[in-house]
Amino acid sequence: MVFFNGVWILYKKEVKDFFLSPLVYILAGLYTLIIGWLFFNYLVAAKELTASTLTQSILIPLFGNMNFLFLFLAPLLTMKVFAEEKKLKTLNLLLRSSLSDWQIILGKYFATFTVTFFMISLTFLFPIILAFSGYHDWGIVISSYMGLFFCLFCYLAVGIFVSSLTSNQIIAAILSFSILLGFMLMVFSVNASHLAMVRDLFQYLSVPFHFEGFVRGAIKNFNILYFFCFSGIFLYMTRKSLESRYW
Repeated sequence: MVFFNGVWILYKKEVKDFFLSPLVYILAGLYTLIIGWLFFNYLVAAKELTASTLTQSILIPLFGNMNFLFLFLAPLLTMKVFAEEKKLKTLNLLLRSSLSDWQIILGKYFATFTVTFFMISLTFLFPIILAFSGYHDWGIVISSYMGLFFCLFCYLAVGIFVSSLTSNQIIAAILSFSILLGFMLMVFSVNASHLAMVRDLFQYLSVPFHFEGFVRGAIKNFNILYFFCFSGIFLYMTRKSLESRYW
């Protein structure tokens, strides 16, 4: 209980700092604008307003783009998490406080996720609009949002890890984006490889491969395990990065 109290204290501070920054509202506005524009274009282009057509022509590409945009947004949101603390020389003070490394990491991690949840919540309007068009397959909608949230857990874990390595926010953002793009592009490497073992490995490591199942309504345990392991590994690496101050 004491552990979570520490996480909660830092979480509240970080969330407040995020929402006092204009960057959050700028990114949220751009994200909603782009997704809204894509949604209405997909809706106009749909030939039939049947459940199957709406899923294939609107929801699947829409959630794919929602996920893709966070390759850019996640690094921008996480770049300052530790990098700014390092630049302002406040990280050592935080690390020497009564909070443990894990409390600090999780407090910042969940605060960043709260911001991304706020951004995604602005898109909840679009499935509601589809409901007025006769779409009632809410299972697909819910599983797609679940997949998107799982992807965000991974993206934010990568961004926070990279932010712990440098005091330069720009470098943190660029490096985070490069790593995330690498995991995204692995799905294209699958077709380029002629070795079955390599092909299967790239496919399993690729984020889109695991996200696709959620968008199609197929929630499998091994996909969930992938997301938890992915984010857990990078959060653990963040812990080791902070621990290096003792070396």
